[in-house]
Formats: sequence, C-alpha cells, structure tokens
Amino acid sequence: MRDPGVTKTLNVPGGTISYDQGGRGRPLVLLHEGIADRRMWNREFSLLARAHQVVRYDLRGYGGSPPTSSEYSPVRDLVALLDQLEWTRPLIVGPSVGGKIALDLTLAYPERVGALLLVAPGYSGMDYDLVPGGKATFERDERLSTAAADAWTAGKLEEATEHLRQLWASSLTGSALDLFRTMVRDNAQEIFEERSGRQETREGGPAASRLNEIRVPTRILVGDRDNPAMPHCANFLARGIAGAELQLIPGADHLLNLSRPDAFDAALNGFLQSLPGTGE
Repeated sequence: MRDPGVTKTLNVPGGTISYDQGGRGRPLVLLHEGIADRRMWNREFSLLARAHQVVRYDLRGYGGSPPTSSEYSPVRDLVALLDQLEWTRPLIVGPSVGGKIALDLTLAYPERVGALLLVAPGYSGMDYDLVPGGKATFERDERLSTAAADAWTAGKLEEATEHLRQLWASSLTGSALDLFRTMVRDNAQEIFEERSGRQETREGGPAASRLNEIRVPTRILVGDRDNPAMPHCANFLARGIAGAELQLIPGADHLLNLSRPDAFDAALNGFLQSLPGTGE
C-alpha cells in the first residue's frame, strides 16, 4: 500500500515552509527545481515511501510556502527541516536549483549529508570561463530565458511558459507536460520575479571553487535533451568532486524524472544499492 505522506508546515525565520513526510527506512530529501514545486515528485514520493523515509518541500515562494518576508538562507531552511525530522545524514536528491542548495549544504554542513544525487544541477559561483565553450555555451539559455522574461513582463504567461518549455522541457508530453505548465503558472511570480530569490543569502564561499572539499558519495544525472549548457556544467562538477559518477540519460530533458521516469528510477535505485548502511 502506498504511503500518501503527511503535509506539515515548519516555521522558519521570515516565513514558513510546507512539506510532505512519509515512509520508513533510509531518509531521502527531494528538493525541487526553480521552474517547479514539490509536485514534480508526485509519482516518486509515494513509490519511495514504500521502503524509505521521504520528505519533499516547497522552497520559499513556491507551492505551499509563502514568499519570504526577510533575508533568508535556503541552506539554513533545509537544516531546520532536517532538525525537525531529526535526520542526520540523508541522501539529498537535488535537481537544478535544488542541486545548488544540496551542494551548498554539503559544503557548509558536511556532517548533515550522507550522499548526493544531483540531477542537471546548478551550483553557486558558476564562471563561464570554466565551462567548455565559455559564454557561447549559454547562448540558447540566455536567448530563451530573455524571451520568457519579456513575455512575462508583457503579461503573456502562455508565451513565457512556451519559451521555458523549449529551454527546459522539450521531451515532456501528456500529463507530465500538463504538470509542468501548471507548476509554471502557479509559481510564475517566483519564477519570473524571484520575489524570494532576491533575498537569499549564501552559506560560505561559492561551490565552484570548493568542489574538492566534498567527500560524500555523489552521482550526477543529466539528459541529452536538456538545455545544451547543462551537460557541460555536469561535467565540471563531476571532474571537481572526488569519486563523482556522471550518467547521461538519453531522451531526458531538464525535468529528468518527468521525461524519463524509468531511467530516473533505475539510476536512483542503483545509487541507493551502492551506498553502505542505512544512512540513518
């Protein structure tokens, strides 16, 4: 029987975060992307809760978490959630912006992280000069991101969403594409205006220059139909993190678990099986 989980809220400085918790076993944290909310894990949450403790939550300004009312740290929000759950070294699943938070958490609080599964991850301190191809690698990203922002400013949400789809969700069809469009619509103000993002503070120095400090098992997934810049970023991280494994997923876009759920499940399960102990 699937565990539907329990939805709760946690008070944090300047606001609250909404999260779902369920299951028993190895603890897993599911972060979300900057163009989504915790609903991107609708399928995986109930499946994983059959054999694991699982939590997914909405970042400030997304889903059920209201925008922040003051400066805040996404890393400290996650630490507060781990404290609430009394979890010490969970596996952190971090896609895109969630990957950036997971990396920053690992560097600021290494004792709080058991392992990292990074999915087309971002990272703090990105430098065009350190990515193969330099700034030109990000040309399509900048063009479509600018077009999406311009459409939003002009009050054309559907057009803005289509530009984001072309950039990040080119493989999605059917209900997965419907979910993507719904999440963009519901979180449009945070996505396009960064109401909370503008008030973020960072923990420590940028991850780009500190990757050699990461000492937890790390696997990085990236799709071959993602934004063309993302495989270069994934390669940069894989070269910098000792022992990191990089896996290219055919047919997957940036929302890898939605575009290739079978491949995501196989990669996650394989990674879990490779980890020692229970992680609790």
